[in-house]
Parts: sequence; C-alpha cells; structure tokens
Amino acid sequence: MKYILIALSLIVSQLVTAQDNKIPVNKESGLAEYAAVVNVAGASAADLHGRALTWINEYYPNPNGTIKNNAAGEKIECKARFKVVLTDKKGNTTAQSYVNYNLTFEFKDGKYRYVIDRINWAKPSYFDITKWEDKKDPLYQADTYPAYVEQTTAFIDELIGAFTAGLSRPAKAKSSDW
Repeated sequence: MKYILIALSLIVSQLVTAQDNKIPVNKESGLAEYAAVVNVAGASAADLHGRALTWINEYYPNPNGTIKNNAAGEKIECKARFKVVLTDKKGNTTAQSYVNYNLTFEFKDGKYRYVIDRINWAKPSYFDITKWEDKKDPLYQADTYPAYVEQTTAFIDELIGAFTAGLSRPAKAKSSDW
C-alpha cells in the first residue's frame, strides 16, 4: 500500500509539472513544434500559395532570404529568427541572442497546414527551446529561462495570428485597366 501511494504521488507530481509547460512538443521527436491544419473554404491550393507568398513578402524584412524552398502551389519552407531580451529590475532591456525557427506551409484545396519546428536558441550546438522548461536540468537558469519562454510563446502566437489573418483574406484582384 505504501508503494502504491508513493507511485501515485509521483505520477500526480509529473502531471502537475507537465501542465506548467507552454511550449508544445512533438511526441515523436521530443522537440518543440507548433503545427495545425487550417480550413479556408473556397480557396484553391494555388490561391493559398499566393496568399502565403504575399504574407511572407509583407511580414519579413528580407523575404528572399527567408524563403528556402518554394514548390509552386504545394509547399513553402522558410527559415527565420527573432531576438530574445532580458529586462532587469530597473526596466532596462538587454538583447541576449536569437531564436531560430523553420516555418513550413503545405497547401491543398480548401486548407493549408503549417509547421513551426526546429525552434532553437542560437548557440554553438543545437539547443532546443524545450530545455528552457526543464527545471530538473542542472544548467537550468530560473532567472532567465522563464522570460525566454514567455517571449518565444508570445512571438509564435503573434506569428500564427499574423499568417492566419494573411492567408484568410483573398488576394486583391488585378485590374486590367491600364
């Protein structure tokens, strides 16, 4: 009975700590990944591809450097990054480093799928951002990692909102009057 209670308490503690995580993890790879399929009624794959290209050109300062693969009407692969900062007690911010990520769009008639993966902290070796939530890691930094998690989740939520809005609006019809 004593062992059952200990095992049960360990399971409950694991469930409680697992709920603290804000970064979604791919079950197969164990790495950070945001992915979803979005339905867009009445839009063809080619139309969604065009909307995605329009959004990328509006959103990123260097769209040609961001797009790594563009299979017309089927798939767009992007590679980008954003900066994380730390704010001290006086409110001064200090730029820390970059967080790299891959953004992939795949298109079918009436829907598209996005995957944001390979989200990693720019370090000499690959540092997946899920390590920012691992409080058992001896290298865990309680004073900085929670701020990085907040900034990363806020950035990716804003990114998803931006491209969802961009891909939901129809492309502007070109005028033939010149």
